[in-house]
Amino acid sequence: MKYFILLSTFLYCHFAFAQTFKTMQDSEGFQKKLQEIAKGTTSLQSDFVQTKHLDIMSEDIESQGKLYYKADNNLRWEYTEPLEYLIVLKNGKVSIKDEGKVSSYDLSGNKTFQKINEMILKSIQGDLMAVQADYKYEYKESSGSYLVEMYPKQKSVQDFMKCIKIYFSKKDFTVEQVQMLEQSGDYTLMKFSNRKNNVTLSDKVFMMN
Repeated sequence: MKYFILLSTFLYCHFAFAQTFKTMQDSEGFQKKLQEIAKGTTSLQSDFVQTKHLDIMSEDIESQGKLYYKADNNLRWEYTEPLEYLIVLKNGKVSIKDEGKVSSYDLSGNKTFQKINEMILKSIQGDLMAVQADYKYEYKESSGSYLVEMYPKQKSVQDFMKCIKIYFSKKDFTVEQVQMLEQSGDYTLMKFSNRKNNVTLSDKVFMMN
């Protein structure tokens, strides 16, 4: 259950860029470019910083770590500071290591969390069109970034999230930040850095250790 709570909150964000965004002029061209990049991305690794805001707490919670992705749908989300926490998604199952204890879950029996998993994976890849049927999209841009706002259509997903915001660099279309806002107003901000696409990743990376 802790993993499911994490899935529904770890991307949530109410963070605002110090940029002015307006309606994207060429959203079709933007979508085509994203699809081209996503199709050519077989793996990636990145550092991340996560900031979690809860209204009931006086200070935000900040964590950092490393992310690894490999087709098809292999994901390693490793928190290294201030505490060690590991999530591995592989073959439709998720394994969690928390304080040395490993727990595993099969997501095949829960369609809602399947949708959330798919959204997370596609957001990281930048492959937004793969979940187009499940979200309403709004396309915006500023001088330096593209912004896609995703509003879930399904009530079961709406219970977990109000809106997902994904910011892309105009230089190379990479995902810079992912944001998600909870219905309550709580949020999480994920900032990515040192991203490398199509690196060689051993299958051992996606094994629980």
